[in-house]
Amino acid sequence: MIVVYTVQLTLTARLNLFRESMSLAWDSVRVNSTRSALTVLGVVVGVAVVVIVAALLQGAQTFVVNSTAGFAPDVLRVEKASFQDFGADGQAFVEAQAKRPDIFADDLEDLEGRLGEEIEFGAQGDAVLPVRLGAKTLVGVSIQGVTPNITDLSNLKIAYGRGLANTDETYRRNVCIIGQDIVDELFPTTGPIGQDIQLGQVRYQVVGVAESRGSTFGASQDGFVQIPLSTFLRVFGSRSRSLAILAKAKNSTDLSLDDVQEKVRVAIRIKRKLVGTDKEDDFSFVTAKSVQAFSASLTGIVGTIVYPLTAISLFVGGIVVMNMMLSSVTERTREIGIRMAIGARRRDILIQFLIESTTLTVIGGLFGLMIAAVFIWILAWATQLPLSLPLWAVAAAIGVSGIVGIFFGVVPARQAAKLDPIEALRSE
Repeated sequence: MIVVYTVQLTLTARLNLFRESMSLAWDSVRVNSTRSALTVLGVVVGVAVVVIVAALLQGAQTFVVNSTAGFAPDVLRVEKASFQDFGADGQAFVEAQAKRPDIFADDLEDLEGRLGEEIEFGAQGDAVLPVRLGAKTLVGVSIQGVTPNITDLSNLKIAYGRGLANTDETYRRNVCIIGQDIVDELFPTTGPIGQDIQLGQVRYQVVGVAESRGSTFGASQDGFVQIPLSTFLRVFGSRSRSLAILAKAKNSTDLSLDDVQEKVRVAIRIKRKLVGTDKEDDFSFVTAKSVQAFSASLTGIVGTIVYPLTAISLFVGGIVVMNMMLSSVTERTREIGIRMAIGARRRDILIQFLIESTTLTVIGGLFGLMIAAVFIWILAWATQLPLSLPLWAVAAAIGVSGIVGIFFGVVPARQAAKLDPIEALRSE
C-alpha cells in the first residue's frame, strides 16, 4: 500500500508540474503575443506549404484514378505512342508520334481475324469539327468515331435514347450520340432525340444522349459527339489519322489482362513483321492500372523533391524559435533564479522551457494547418480538382511542429537549467 501510495503521489506531482509548466508557457505566449506570432511565422508557412503540397499530390493522384475510370479496368488500349513509355522525355514521345506507323482500320480487322474468338475488339478515332443547329454554332467540339461496342469498352453510359448499333456501323449511317454539354447548348428547351445536327458539312440524327462525366480542371468532359467509326472513316478518310484499338477478353475465356496484352502484342508484331527481330514494339499499350502506376511514380518523384525543400522553411522557423527562447532565457534570468530558490530543480526548468518552445511551434502548426485548409478549399472550388485535407498530413503537421519545438528548444532549455541560482537572483 505504501508503495502504491508513493507512486500515486509521484504521478500527481509530475502531473501538477506539467500543468504548471503548461500554464507558464501559455502565459508567456499570451503576454508576448506579437513576438510569439512573428517567431512562429516560419513554422506556420512551413506547415502550410507541406500540407498544401500533400493535398495537391493526393488530388493529382485521385484525378488520374477518376480519369482512368473512363477506362474499364479489364480493357487494354493500343495506341501509336503513349506518354507512359517515355517518362519525362517529352522529346522522345514527340519523335515516336512522328516516326511510328499509324494504326488503321485494317489493323483492327487483322486482330479480329486472328484473336476474335477470344478477345473483343473496338476502336476510336478523334477529330474536331464545329457543330451547328440552326443559327447556333459550337466550335472545337470533339468528334469521336467509335465502334458500337464502345459502351462495353469504356465508361460511356447512355442516359436516354439508344447507343450506336451494328447496323449503324455496317451501313455507315449518319447518326450520333451527344454529350450533355451539346444538349444544354443546342437543345435547352426541347428533346434532342430524333433531331438533326450538322457536323462540318454533314447532317446527323441524334439517337442518344450520354450520361454526364463532369468536369476536370474546370473543363467539361461532356462536350463531345460520337458517330459510327465507319462513318467517321468515310468522312475523314480511312488512312488520314491513327486510331486507338480497345481490347477486352470475352466472357467465355479465362484470359487475364496480361494474357490479352501478350496475345495482342504478338499479333501486331506478326503483322508488322517484327517477330524474330530484336526491334522494339512500335506501338504502345495503355491500361487504367498502368496510367495510375505512372501517375504514382511521378507524384512520388515530385514529393521527393518538394518535401525536402519545404522542410527548409521549418528549419528556418525552428532557428527563429530557438533564438527567441535564448533571448527569453536572458530576459527571465531573475525569474529562473527565484524558481530555483524556492525548490525548482534544474530538470523542472528544462521541462518548462521545452514545453514553452513546443507550445509555440504546435500553435504555429495549427495555424499553418488552418491556412492550408482554407487555401485547399478555395483551390478545389476554383479548379474542381478532387482536393481534400489528407489526414496523414494533419497528423504530420502537428507531430512535426512538436518535434521542431523540442529539437530547437533543447539548447535554450539547457542553458536555462544550467543557470546558477545565486547569480540568477543577482541579475537585474
